[in-house]
Amino acid sequence: MSSEKHTRYMKRCFELALKGSGNVSPNPLVGAVIVKNEKIISEGWHDKFGGAHAEAAAVRNSKVNLTGSTLYCNLEPCCHTDKKTPPCVPLIIQEGIKEVIICNIDPNPKVAGKGIKQLVEAGIKVSTGILEDEGIEINKFYFKFIRTGLPYVTLKIAQTIDGKITSAVGKQTWITGEESAVYVHRLRSIYDAVLAGANTINADDPKFTVRKTEGRNPKKIIIDGALSINENAGVLQDSMKLETIIFCGSQTAQRKVNRLSKRSISLIKMETEKNRIELNHILKKIGEMNISSILVEGGADIFSQFISSSLFDELDIIIAPVIFGKGLDSFKSPQMPQTAVKAQNFLGNDYHIILTR
Repeated sequence: MSSEKHTRYMKRCFELALKGSGNVSPNPLVGAVIVKNEKIISEGWHDKFGGAHAEAAAVRNSKVNLTGSTLYCNLEPCCHTDKKTPPCVPLIIQEGIKEVIICNIDPNPKVAGKGIKQLVEAGIKVSTGILEDEGIEINKFYFKFIRTGLPYVTLKIAQTIDGKITSAVGKQTWITGEESAVYVHRLRSIYDAVLAGANTINADDPKFTVRKTEGRNPKKIIIDGALSINENAGVLQDSMKLETIIFCGSQTAQRKVNRLSKRSISLIKMETEKNRIELNHILKKIGEMNISSILVEGGADIFSQFISSSLFDELDIIIAPVIFGKGLDSFKSPQMPQTAVKAQNFLGNDYHIILTR
């Protein structure tokens, strides 16, 4: 089969995989396409955590015999039994599939080539590396989490042309337009959690829910060394339904901790230095909670800490066509890590650029 057809079918795997965005974490996004006589006869994708894997879904959805067919999938089929769902490799072998075309090898040590080895030993032809870079991008959260145990970190910054995020400290200021707002809500729907500092919560009273597009609401993470958060803040009002986590100092007043804990808010006490908790300790703890991606939405102090410490993977910056001339800078960093432009476009009148380390 031509490389052009391999590319076309793999791109279809990507489209299917993305249907699971926001619902499969910390598992990867996977799509599968089964081809026979140069026609797609079945498709499947990993729909939700704990649900059927993409390959199994594609097999289940087929209405014809799969003997002699070719399976396309964007990630190496699993072969271990440490999950709620059975491994896919034995199923592929059982169904008589003759060839498997794979985008990326699974970095999980429990798989990492072992699935391919079992397929080859069963007499199945295996090819890898089809649109490899695109596959890595789709599963960037999973790849980093598996390799490091840490979440993928994106800083979402909305600012003016002169780099201000508000016209005055402690004042809520709307900067960007409606198209940008829709984009941010879509981002929230695919990240495991949204993170912000207590100053942003107290000044802006955000809810951090998904309202301007379809999708599930993310977890909420608040960094608040002094536990200064307003107990009536909007971000805390639905804590019974949406997981809310506050990282606070070890010396925080127990009365406030108890009050918030009664509202199903998880409070995690950590050591502080001048009411500041080390971000690398927070990220390690977040990874231990199986949170594989976080969208950082403010404020200036939090942005500055992440950038100065080089603890981010992407900067997602939306620039409104206005100049404040005064106000609060989006971040201050004496040691700005080197970044490269990953993408750029316009969201309405706002300029949008994504930088990656």
